[in-house]
Amino acid sequence: MPPAAPYYPMPTAGAMDIVSAMFRVWTQNVKNFFLVYLVLALVNGAIGALLSYAIFRTFDVGGGIIPSAPTGSTLVALLAFAILSLFVSVIITSIVTGGMTEYAVRRHRGEAIGLRQALERGLQRFLSILGANVLVTAFVFALVLLPLLLIIPVLIIGGGNPSSVLVAICGLLLAFVVGGVIAIYVYLALCLFAPAIMMENVGAVGGLQRSWALTKGHRWSLLGAILLTVILGAIVSGVITFPAGLARNPLVSILATALASAIVGPWIVILLAVAYDLIVRIPAPTYGVPAPYVPWPTPPPPGMPPAPP
Repeated sequence: MPPAAPYYPMPTAGAMDIVSAMFRVWTQNVKNFFLVYLVLALVNGAIGALLSYAIFRTFDVGGGIIPSAPTGSTLVALLAFAILSLFVSVIITSIVTGGMTEYAVRRHRGEAIGLRQALERGLQRFLSILGANVLVTAFVFALVLLPLLLIIPVLIIGGGNPSSVLVAICGLLLAFVVGGVIAIYVYLALCLFAPAIMMENVGAVGGLQRSWALTKGHRWSLLGAILLTVILGAIVSGVITFPAGLARNPLVSILATALASAIVGPWIVILLAVAYDLIVRIPAPTYGVPAPYVPWPTPPPPGMPPAPP
C-alpha cells in the first residue's frame, strides 16, 4: 500500500515559536539591526545632550536623557526638557520602527530587502506609525499614571483627616492595579499595529483595528513572548551597563547604554514583526485545528479500469 501523504503542520504562534523566530531573524541580520539601533541610540543621546545644554547650560546628562545636575532649573524647564526630548525621540523612533518592522517581516519570509529601502518605507509611513504609537502610549499611560497623579491632590486637600486620606489612597492604588491590568490587555491587543500598518498599507486607526483582530486568541502567547524577551533584554543590558556605571563617567555610561540599545533595542520590534507574520499565516477557516490526515487513494483491483478523473 502506498505511503500516506506527507503531513505538514500548520503555522503556530506560541510564545516559544515567536521568540525563536525573533532570535533567528535577529542573528541572521544582526549586523544591520545593530548598526541601525546603535545610530538611533547615539542620535537620541546627542539630542538629549543638546537639549540639556540649551535649557540647563550643561552637557552632563544621565544616560543622555535626564540631566544629572540641573542646578538652578525650574520645574517648567524640567518639564520642557522632558517633553521636547520625548517628542523628538518618538518621531525618530517611529521612522526606524516602521522601516525595521517591514525589514524584519520580509527577512522572516526569506525575501530580499535592503536597509535603505526599508528605512525609506518607514519614512513614508511614519505618520501612521507615530499616530498609532501616540494613541496606544497615551491610553496605556493614562490608565497607569492617572491614579498615581491623583494621590497628590488628595494628600493636599485631605491633609487634615488621616482616615479620609488613607481610604482615598487605598482606592487610588486599587485603581492603579486595575488600570495596570487593563493597560496590559490593551497593549497586547494593539501591539501589532506597526506590522499591520507597514505590510497592509493602512492608517493609524486601521492598524490598531487590524491588530485588535489579529491578536484574538494569541494574547497569552504574546504576553509570554514579550515577558521573556524583556527579561533577557534586561539581563543583557545590565551586564553591559552595570560595569560602565562603576566608572562614574557620563561619556562611558552613554556609550554603554548605546551599545546595550544596539543589541537589545530591536528585539521587541522583531518580536512583534514575526508574531504578525506567524499569525497571518494561520489559515482562518481551520484556526486551531490540525491539518487532517489524507491517505493516498487506494488503487483499483487488477483488471478493473481506473476511476474516471
